[in-house]
Amino acid sequence: MKHIDKYIVGRFLKTYLFSILILAFIIIVFDISEKIDDFTDDRASGASVWDIIIDYYLNFVPFLINQFNALFVFISVIFFTSKMASKSEIIAIFNSGVSFYRLLLTYVITAIGLFAVNLLMTFWVIPEANKVRIDFENKFIRNAPYFNKKNTHVQIDSNSYVYFHSFNIKRNTAYKFSLEKFDGQNLIYKLNASFAVWDSTDNLWTIKNYHVREIDGINEKLYSGNKLDTALNIQPRDFKSWLNDVQTMNQAELIDFIEREKFKGSSQVKEYEVEKHKRLAFPFASIILTIMGFSLASRKIRGGIGMHIGLGMLLCFTYILISQMAFVYVAQSDMNTILGVWIPNIIYTIITAILLYKAPK
Repeated sequence: MKHIDKYIVGRFLKTYLFSILILAFIIIVFDISEKIDDFTDDRASGASVWDIIIDYYLNFVPFLINQFNALFVFISVIFFTSKMASKSEIIAIFNSGVSFYRLLLTYVITAIGLFAVNLLMTFWVIPEANKVRIDFENKFIRNAPYFNKKNTHVQIDSNSYVYFHSFNIKRNTAYKFSLEKFDGQNLIYKLNASFAVWDSTDNLWTIKNYHVREIDGINEKLYSGNKLDTALNIQPRDFKSWLNDVQTMNQAELIDFIEREKFKGSSQVKEYEVEKHKRLAFPFASIILTIMGFSLASRKIRGGIGMHIGLGMLLCFTYILISQMAFVYVAQSDMNTILGVWIPNIIYTIITAILLYKAPK
């Protein structure tokens, strides 16, 4: 089987790389046509053509390809296996004494190798590339970040809570600000202020027009002032409306970040956890889809390659649709995050098991 193994692996990787190159070209063409106005806008005047190529596209294309790597693997398996089946190469291999499952093993080992590379990219390489890409987007493409939530409550440590009515991220200012500290269930300190401004030089909050109430049993102390500088375990960057910061974190940083956000009582923890589990679920899908693709395409059918590719594309789009629906639903519900993120893989594992059972027959 050594020669056949090399042949299968070679066809697999060549088709996989070819499909990636074709898609990368299509992505660049469509993205340029969509963003041409942004690139020529006054806001992007500071970006040269070299900056656009190096800082944006050399980081954007790998990010997008890595996101859908499992689907490229699936399309590659469908395409080259169907082509082999149409030329009766698969039948010739079986007639030489090689079993269906022995041939499938070569596919699976290749898929595991691609899974390992994809996992390395997802956990460590792509987050570093995203730092450069997102920084470029924030400078030259996107509008300034905003925070549009009202009446926000945040836990900043085990006994302290911050509340503010609204936050202006351009001015780094929280309006109708309050700080509460507890001893167990008992309130021992409460501060109310007109607003609090972030001082980026000293990494402190400057609280303006404040009133403080300190409680010690039946004794209370009231005082007020015009200005108070204090350090709090919260910063303006915590209020950005998009999840770009998460995309720039490697897996270790993301896990640590989620733990800190849980401690603070952040309302976005579920979204961060979805991102964490997606980073494993999507790459793992390449193994499932490889087995599915081989089960579908190894049989010579009426309609040939066209039928196989059409069915493969339908399954691809269905997988993407189910995945996006699952991610959105689990982020907004009380459903277990791991189960919700892995639902598409579970569904496709069941479909693959059925196809694999029927394929040798």
